[in-house]
Amino acid sequence: MYYYVDHTSRFQHNTGIQRCVRSIAAALIADRVPLRPLVWNSETADFVLADDDARQHLSCWNGPGTDSWASDPAGLHWSDQWLLIVELVSGPHVPSAVALRTAAERWNLRVAWIFHDAIPLRLATLYGRRGPEVSRRHAAYMRGLALFDRVLANSQTTAQHLRSFLWARRVNRQRVEHLVAALPLATELPGGSRPSLEDGDAAANRWLRENGRRPMRLLCVGSLEPRKNHVALLKAMAALRQRNRLRVELVVVGWANDVAVVGQLQRAVDLGLPLRWESRVDDQRLQLLYQWCDATVYPSLEEGFGLPVAESLWQRRPCLCSGDGALGELAADGGCLTATTSDWRSLMIGLESMTHDLALYQSLVRQIADRPMRSWRQYSCELLDDLLQHSLPKSSVSSGVWIRRPL
Repeated sequence: MYYYVDHTSRFQHNTGIQRCVRSIAAALIADRVPLRPLVWNSETADFVLADDDARQHLSCWNGPGTDSWASDPAGLHWSDQWLLIVELVSGPHVPSAVALRTAAERWNLRVAWIFHDAIPLRLATLYGRRGPEVSRRHAAYMRGLALFDRVLANSQTTAQHLRSFLWARRVNRQRVEHLVAALPLATELPGGSRPSLEDGDAAANRWLRENGRRPMRLLCVGSLEPRKNHVALLKAMAALRQRNRLRVELVVVGWANDVAVVGQLQRAVDLGLPLRWESRVDDQRLQLLYQWCDATVYPSLEEGFGLPVAESLWQRRPCLCSGDGALGELAADGGCLTATTSDWRSLMIGLESMTHDLALYQSLVRQIADRPMRSWRQYSCELLDDLLQHSLPKSSVSSGVWIRRPL
């Protein structure tokens, strides 16, 4: 299988999409799929194999090892006919959908995409003066998906957003139904094994024992940008402190994607709110922070899936988050206290409940023990099953007829 890594192989942060690129690649390779990483050559308007430097960078944050990628083009595997694009390809310096389609045809490849969200269209005002242009580019990206062979959305919510968008652009309804399917992402946090049920209970009992002697330790993971809604969380904390009901110690983890949000955090620290910010953490440090915390909070206004919520549950830590959209899908199976994150007062009530209601906290921990969780290996198996169903005719697959793909 060919695998598009153009942005991730250069980007110096590990956002949710970059984590997906690395995690899905590692899982496919673990499933013995020969994966060949491709980047875009703007001069030739074509794909080229990623070089050693790109593979080295991809190995960061628990990505595939530099030597684990396939390089021999002569392998005979049914997935050789596919190019998988997990990245978001939207913006002024990326190839158009037509250019990608043309290059894929040159390589004789079918193309499958992972679709992450329609947020720049739905919440364009969050991008300020850039909003109209960001929205226009994202719409072009979403329209371009109709040119390809398969689109797997990362949640039921995003799948319906894409279907509705394409239907509104008069893409044939039957074509859209065949093109778009929902395949929710994994809930696994890479970089280590999941804590045992006993470890989860021990962490919960630690807080219950120490309640009254220390504040609740909260972790908030997410890029510093307006959509992640840190400002509402800070307002909620300030209001609780004013009422003498603030019993938290907060660590914020995320790269500085917006200087205004960084300024808001700094002002909150200057005002004495009990928080600190860690801008660059590797997965090992993130694991330690999950072990340190008693619960997490994720005030984001909207997500395509919500990896920080999923990863909190994987670490057996309850999460305060939105109950709407894709986050509501995650929260529905238990372990989450939901709030209307667009209203800081709702977040305030949720924080107060999380930190003062011991029975509620115990209930959330028990719900995590009972809810289903999926690893990236399980996700990759479902992805491969889907692509196999949309590959060669069954007669060709069963009879061992393969197509050799060029480099």
